Amino acid sequence: MKQSHFARLLLFIALGHLATGIALFAPYLAEIPSRGWVNSVGPNFLEGSLAVWFLLFSWPLLMLVIQFWNSADTVKKPLSWLCVTGSILGISLMPLSGFWLMLGLSGFALIKRSEAQAPV
Repeated sequence: MKQSHFARLLLFIALGHLATGIALFAPYLAEIPSRGWVNSVGPNFLEGSLAVWFLLFSWPLLMLVIQFWNSADTVKKPLSWLCVTGSILGISLMPLSGFWLMLGLSGFALIKRSEAQAPV
């Protein structure tokens, strides 16, 4: 699978993660500015901490999207296996999560890579 194709599919996962986080945590996110922004989440506001970390997880996904967007290279095998491993770990901790999407995308990248390398 080309990195550019991977990036376009990953963009949907990243944007879905952001949208889900905003929908799930809207009341807690709305409370953050009223707490003074700086040091506004933490042990005294765990819901806010959860909301922030949930939304911040989208940034590494978006960084991969930006890095791969125009690349004609194929997705490297170590990255695909790292994504598969992380997805399995995430699914085992949170079965009802978007890790299933990442598992599907990274598994698909591995399958496409092996098909491209298969002898004709």
